[in-house]
Amino acid sequence: MITDISFESSLATQMINFISFKRMQGYEYSNGMLVLKRFDLFLSENGCNDSVLHVEDMKRYCAETAGLKSRTRSNYYGVIRQFSIYLHTIAPQNAVLPERILPQQPQSIRFYHLNMAQIGELMTAAGELPSKNGIRSYCIRFLIGLLYSTGLRIGEALALDLRDVDTSNSTLFVRHGKFRKERIVPMSPSTLNAMEEWIERRRHYAGNESSALLIAKRNKRLSYYQMKYAFRIICNRCGLNGDPPLRLHDFRHNYACRCIAVWRETHQDVNALLPVLANAMGHVNFFATQLYLHIDAGALQKASRKFNTHIKNTLENSK
Repeated sequence: MITDISFESSLATQMINFISFKRMQGYEYSNGMLVLKRFDLFLSENGCNDSVLHVEDMKRYCAETAGLKSRTRSNYYGVIRQFSIYLHTIAPQNAVLPERILPQQPQSIRFYHLNMAQIGELMTAAGELPSKNGIRSYCIRFLIGLLYSTGLRIGEALALDLRDVDTSNSTLFVRHGKFRKERIVPMSPSTLNAMEEWIERRRHYAGNESSALLIAKRNKRLSYYQMKYAFRIICNRCGLNGDPPLRLHDFRHNYACRCIAVWRETHQDVNALLPVLANAMGHVNFFATQLYLHIDAGALQKASRKFNTHIKNTLENSK
């Protein structure tokens, strides 16, 4: 969680209370807080001194952000709309941002496919990062493999303590999942081997079982911003810096799609196994897991097109 930031507008207190309200619901809400800070600055800089939220102020803000990407604007307006609903519930004189203030855009699935060779390149590049004692670069290298092989969210992985690792049963205990949902995550044999190697290496840098599993230096938990900064360097070195760029969250998507692909290859009932995947990934809503069926279908279609093109070129060259 990032350090709380200050608000300056006439709605500062309401914004702070709203963030607390969202966190009580189980949201980490760091990104939402940053969106509200932008709105807070807009209100301050444009002379909006009323303690009531007006629809005119929200529409002016929407007009000022017109140059941003459609998805970014939608995310911004979603946060502002939630904030306006919260205020309206407390005091009805506060206006609510209209739900359809932006024209609807076709929804596209954000997915960055990674193969095993690319994962290997990323892990190699991570191991070559400069590190005074070597533990930070090794930790980042291990974390990339852990995310790819377990489907953990980056926040869940960084919050793991040594006590959350059960090597006897080859499982991880996620105490701080999304919406405060706890769960058990299985580890494959190769992941377990890597985990045992990492635990042995970190033993010289960390103490008791309640200490962080992933550390950047002696008794110091690896932070999200350390990982994010290092990840951008690693991606650039590996040439994985396209538009849109590779994200840490894409390891989670790849994990889910690989599970579905393996089930298809072994002729298992994918629909029957989706609840298992939903539980392993900590999805509150089962329909969120079904998204990966669409991603997997898209990958199959892409592979089919490549195969057909290959056959066509082979036949033409044989003439």
